Amino acid sequence: MKVSINTAVFLDEMNAGHSQYDVLQQLIGKPIDNIEVRGEFFKDESREAELDKISDLAVKNGWGLYYSIPEALFNDGELNSNLDHYIAMAKKYGIRNLKISLGDYGALTSDSLKLINEIPTNNVTISVENEPNAHGEVPRIFNFLDSIDGHLGYTFDSGNWYWIDQDPQAAMDQLQSFITIFHLKNIKNRDTMMLDDGDTDWQKLTHKVPHGVPVFLEYNIPTSQQLDSEIAKVNQLLQSTGD
Repeated sequence: MKVSINTAVFLDEMNAGHSQYDVLQQLIGKPIDNIEVRGEFFKDESREAELDKISDLAVKNGWGLYYSIPEALFNDGELNSNLDHYIAMAKKYGIRNLKISLGDYGALTSDSLKLINEIPTNNVTISVENEPNAHGEVPRIFNFLDSIDGHLGYTFDSGNWYWIDQDPQAAMDQLQSFITIFHLKNIKNRDTMMLDDGDTDWQKLTHKVPHGVPVFLEYNIPTSQQLDSEIAKVNQLLQSTGD
C-alpha cells in the first residue's frame, strides 16, 4: 500500500485560482494509491465537467477517487437532505467514498438509527469525520460509531483533535477499531506543519491505523520538493509495517 493525497496539499495553488483538475496533474507518476477531492473547491457551474475529467484522470493513473463533502451528516438532529444527491454523484463518477463531518446527531433513537441504516452504501461507502468542535469529541464519535454496527465508515482526522484540546494518540486508542480512512497531518500551535515539525508523533500514530486503511496526506504542502519528501516518509513507514 502507498500513501494517498487529498487536494488540500495544493491549498496555496487552489487559493490562487487553480482548479483541482489542474493541480492533480502534478501527481502523475508519483507513488500514490488514491486521491481525494474537496467539494468546497469546485465551482457550481463547472463541478460536473471537472469531476468528469478528474474521474478519467484517476482511471488512467490507477488511482481510487474519494470526495470530501463540506457539510455535516446531521444538523440539529436532522439527516442531511443533500445526501441522495451526493450518492448519485459518486455513482456517476466512480467515487469510492464520500467523507462528511458527523455534525449534531442529537439523540440516537430507534427511528434515527433506522434512517441511518437506510442510507444506501452498496455503490459508495460513506465515512463520518471528527470535527474540530464539540461534535467531534471522542465520546460523541464513539457513541455514534458503536451504535451503527459498521454501516458507515469513519475518517480519523489526526489534526482536528488539537482544536478541541484532545490528544490524538488517546483518541486513536479509543477509536482505532472503527477507522476506515486516515487523514494524516501534524499540528503545532493550531497550525499545520510538515510531518516531522509538529507536536504529534505521527509515526507512532500511523502504526496504530488498522491494516489496509488508506492514509491520506491532508495539509498544505507549499513546494513539490516538500511533497515528494512527505510522500517518501509515509511510504517508507507503510512499507515497514507491511501495508
